[in-house]
Amino acid sequence: MKLVVRGFLAALVGLLLFGACKGTKQSPPPLTYTGEDPRVQDPLSPEDSQKHIQLPEGFSAHLFAAEPNIINPIAFTWDERGRLWVVQSQDYPHELANDVGGDRITICEDTDGDGKADKFTDFATEQSLSTGIVLVKGGAIVSQAPDMVFLEDTDGDDIMDKRTVLFGGFGTFDTHAGPSSLRYGIDNALWGAVGYSGFENEFNGKAVKFERGVYRFGKDGSFLEPVG
Repeated sequence: MKLVVRGFLAALVGLLLFGACKGTKQSPPPLTYTGEDPRVQDPLSPEDSQKHIQLPEGFSAHLFAAEPNIINPIAFTWDERGRLWVVQSQDYPHELANDVGGDRITICEDTDGDGKADKFTDFATEQSLSTGIVLVKGGAIVSQAPDMVFLEDTDGDDIMDKRTVLFGGFGTFDTHAGPSSLRYGIDNALWGAVGYSGFENEFNGKAVKFERGVYRFGKDGSFLEPVG
């Protein structure tokens, strides 16, 4: 089942470019299955996976990146240079099996303008339970329960060389329900969501605790407050 999920996500999640165009609809390739109890769908190639996407009339999907360069993508964002930053979470949803994490953050770049990534730079490796990302000056803020961390590139080579914990407090009893969906808000604060793993910590002498929901926080980690 893990192969099916990885193959499907690598073709679909954030790694497909969508555009409006007219074209003839083609029937997707048939699905095949292995086993009887349970019966498991065989993994599709990225090219065949995208043929199963149901798109609005007049739209098409084009493959940007896939295995073996990108595996199990769980979050992504774009930078001002048109590069795609992808969180590859091979640890999720399991706990860390040893002292070295299996997650990585990879920068995908189209250097020749053909619409496909051809340069892949690992910004950060040996991370664990990375579930959200937002870019800030000097690097990226990444949710890694129980912490929110700043992964910094101090010398401009697109490789993280400094890790700072901004704050902790996210629950880890169920990794399916951790922090994710990091975004800039119109107030220039960072916004995110957390499931029933919840949050509990103290900021400026004031306790902050909530079971689940949307929250906002400062890029320097100086405050966090639930908003819904």
